[in-house]
Amino acid sequence: MTGDPAVSTRPDQSWRGVDEGWGRRAVDFSTLSEPANCREYVALHHRLGVSASDTLLDIACGAGLAVELAGLRGARCAGIDASARLIAVARDRNPDADLRVGDMHALPWEDGAFDVVTSFRGIWGTTPGALSEVHRVLVPGGRVGLTVWGHIKASPGAWALAPFSLAAAPKVENQAAMVALGRPGAGERFLQDAGFTDVERIDIPFVFEFADPELYARALASTGPAFEAMEAVGEAEFLQAAVELAREKVRDGLPLRAPVAVVGYVASKPAVGVPRGSHNATFRADELGAGFLAAPTHTPDSQRLFDHDVEGVGYVTNLSRLWAYMPTTLDGLSDLMGQVTQVGSLTLRRRAVLVTAAASTLGDSYCSLAWGKKLAAELGSEVAAAVIRGTDDGLDAEERALAHWARAVATDPNAIEARDVQGLRDAGFDEAQIFAITTFVALRLAFSTINDALGAAPDSQLGTSTPAPVLSAVSFGRPLGPDHE
Repeated sequence: MTGDPAVSTRPDQSWRGVDEGWGRRAVDFSTLSEPANCREYVALHHRLGVSASDTLLDIACGAGLAVELAGLRGARCAGIDASARLIAVARDRNPDADLRVGDMHALPWEDGAFDVVTSFRGIWGTTPGALSEVHRVLVPGGRVGLTVWGHIKASPGAWALAPFSLAAAPKVENQAAMVALGRPGAGERFLQDAGFTDVERIDIPFVFEFADPELYARALASTGPAFEAMEAVGEAEFLQAAVELAREKVRDGLPLRAPVAVVGYVASKPAVGVPRGSHNATFRADELGAGFLAAPTHTPDSQRLFDHDVEGVGYVTNLSRLWAYMPTTLDGLSDLMGQVTQVGSLTLRRRAVLVTAAASTLGDSYCSLAWGKKLAAELGSEVAAAVIRGTDDGLDAEERALAHWARAVATDPNAIEARDVQGLRDAGFDEAQIFAITTFVALRLAFSTINDALGAAPDSQLGTSTPAPVLSAVSFGRPLGPDHE
């Protein structure tokens, strides 16, 4: 919980500075903040099958609650954290565990010392050296489990993390870099490059719950990102902003509740050597078919889809592999989209804004990547990445109205009010165009829903052809699919 890539990627001893941010309110963190992580800890332990036969190491173990829960499953536990004050709490909770203050890039245990290694939002894409150490201390055939933030923007509880944005711009940018492993394909490649196999991405439950706004603010203030925000604006302003934000979320007779997306990765160290970077991860056979479905019977219509892909992009897309079940239905859907595109005067640029905003709100990584790439070609990669994250500063007034409308339709159409429709009128769209725009968004959402539900993974080629800012912004949805020969 206290991994800090801004500090721990440096080769000197400056990892010791982590205690300044995370350890200064160790008691508050351990009693007010960390208990919200219980669902996360239990879910990953269960998925890894932690049991009495295991020796387990928790990296960036913080105040030791995850260690305590693993111990309740019978595991013999160890932990390491850069914060001496958090380790003091962890030792109080786990007197029989081997808990040490240290650097996760130089683990003080012998090779092959552990059956299981975990890290709960403690190892990031900016700390590859830590993963090499994980590989070293695991026994052959040992298991690793990591969690990282997922698609925060689309989470109902995203508001609970908003006060962290009060930090200075470089700190906020670093916080954004920390969640890069949540984007499709990133965590898989990260583990594969370190020599792990059988990599699997899973959804992890996570919910903040607090009794009242004041306890929420106090809990938040005990974390490292809050320390960075308070360095910028002062403690009083940070706490005031947090309390005022939480007051808007108070519910009569119920706690403050903020569900946030968290992604987990589980993998194995090979029982025999596998060259690092070989990407010999085991993929399920269904991923080589049509999503979760077996490959459909080949027909002239499906071949037409495949030929069209090869002529257009140079390979057969995973979408076509799935829609090969009903190619004529895809034709009909495309015809409908063509009709509303014409009525709505939807240029490629307008369509790119609509699809990128709607797909990212839905959490569809496939269309967010494909159409984010198109939007980047029209407006630049940074603008496209911002739209995916929900920021429309780089758009003109008309495009902002389209993006706002697409997100509203994708989020909750029953919450839309007449004044929301007026925003499109004010942007210059007439009644027929508004109907066509809404139909276009609804058809795109239906298309995305089918693809997501049946496991159509984004084409691996999108990982190399999509601009880096867009790829980084898509920290949600299904990961990139395997290469197809």
